[in-house]
Amino acid sequence: MFRLDEKLKYMFFAGLLAFAGFLFGNMNSDTEAESGSETIDELTVRKLTVLEDITVVADDGERRVVLSWDENGGRVTCLDSEGLRAASLSMDEIGGMVVVRSEKGGGASLGVDEEGGNGGISPVTDGQGGAGLLILEGDGVVFTSDRFGNITELN
Repeated sequence: MFRLDEKLKYMFFAGLLAFAGFLFGNMNSDTEAESGSETIDELTVRKLTVLEDITVVADDGERRVVLSWDENGGRVTCLDSEGLRAASLSMDEIGGMVVVRSEKGGGASLGVDEEGGNGGISPVTDGQGGAGLLILEGDGVVFTSDRFGNITELN
């Protein structure tokens, strides 16, 4: 029939087990999150959402590649061993550009506007002369620049 004493014994025993679990679970000190970074030898990801810039670091701890973006567009920048920009690929609301630089400061850029009607190849000179080719409003323009930044259009 109604065996109150057996039910009370089972309820008491279950309560005792729950209390013992609570006690043993809280006996050791608080758990702390692991700080620092973890090295993963291989990682496969089908979809990755990143909320901030991505930086690739070499074995020596120096930054080598930076993927960054803002509301205007994005950029991939490769840095040399001195931490200086060696190459970059960027895209914004105006268009896209590839810039490559040498260790001595010279280089070249290739750019195009968003409609693809204007663009060109031009020097990144840092005080040196150079030559370039532009397409402006459908016309091709060849130009030279001297070390003072003066530009001469060639016909």
